[in-house]
Amino acid sequence: MSKKWFIIEGNIGSGKSTLLEKLKGLDNVEVIQEPVDKWLALKDENNKNLLDHFYSDMERNAYMFQSMVFKTRIESLDKPQIENTRFSERSIWTDKYVFGKSCIKSKKMNSMETVCYNYWFDFLEEKFKPKPDGIFYIRCSPQKCLERIAQRGRNEEDSIKLEYLEKLHQYHEDWLLNFTKTPVLTLDNESDNNWDFIIDKIKSFTDSFVTIPEYKEELKEVSGYSYFD
Repeated sequence: MSKKWFIIEGNIGSGKSTLLEKLKGLDNVEVIQEPVDKWLALKDENNKNLLDHFYSDMERNAYMFQSMVFKTRIESLDKPQIENTRFSERSIWTDKYVFGKSCIKSKKMNSMETVCYNYWFDFLEEKFKPKPDGIFYIRCSPQKCLERIAQRGRNEEDSIKLEYLEKLHQYHEDWLLNFTKTPVLTLDNESDNNWDFIIDKIKSFTDSFVTIPEYKEELKEVSGYSYFD
């Protein structure tokens, strides 16, 4: 049986980490979470970590942070896949089409930093193949995301505002509802107790997945599946 790799995408606070914890309980599955622990472990002489540097002064630290996100994300994925199915949290495409885009659009990166950032992305996208077999987009309103961020109480995220989450939400929509490089399954996660339904949809998708060229048409037959050509 060929190994399959799927990415979990969604806004900050949409429920990705919780979903990945639940997916760990499935048979023949391995999970790679976003390397937030590495961002928290990288600290300056005042014990201020990388994530805190980014949120406290985005204009000063956007390029540094996004470059390290590229590096740590690839580092976390650069290991042999043992189980039949791998789920990983976010991707370099998230960085390019959501967070990097946000930094560039809001002028948090200057023109030279933007050139360097795009150079990094093009290199990584070409070098680290294959592409994922599919993406699960955990869709959630910015308001609900903000509630969940407050509930988890991560100090570095205290400065996150609704306006920022609204922009990220729109960038996710612009990207994932029009992405053509791999199938996308959109899953609503506005409710806090919808996990059984979401897990069933994911299992239906992954169990029905085939690797022949006609897979798009076959996957369209999966109940509740939304593929955006």
